[in-house]
Amino acid sequence: MMRDSSGRWWRVPARILLGVTVSLTTTEFVEVQQLPVEALRTRFELSPSCRPALTALATDPAAQRMTVLIECRAEPPATSPGPRPPAGRSRPSRPAEKGS
Repeated sequence: MMRDSSGRWWRVPARILLGVTVSLTTTEFVEVQQLPVEALRTRFELSPSCRPALTALATDPAAQRMTVLIECRAEPPATSPGPRPPAGRSRPSRPAEKGS
């Protein structure tokens, strides 16, 4: 949940459906990073609706291996309506501007 500027809590739907970590060499990571989405789905046996995103973590710059996080993110909806005020409450209207 997130809090908006008025202090109300809003539910935020999860965007990550799956997260997996693997250990890869630097060379393997560079190769995987260059793969198209379909090839990533096949290599890591991900669902067709998955939009994979890769993140690598290596604590030692001289390391030959790194931990790679593969996130399977949900496709964003075609249109995303803004948050609605809670039932029974309406947003205050803006005062009309003065002048010409």
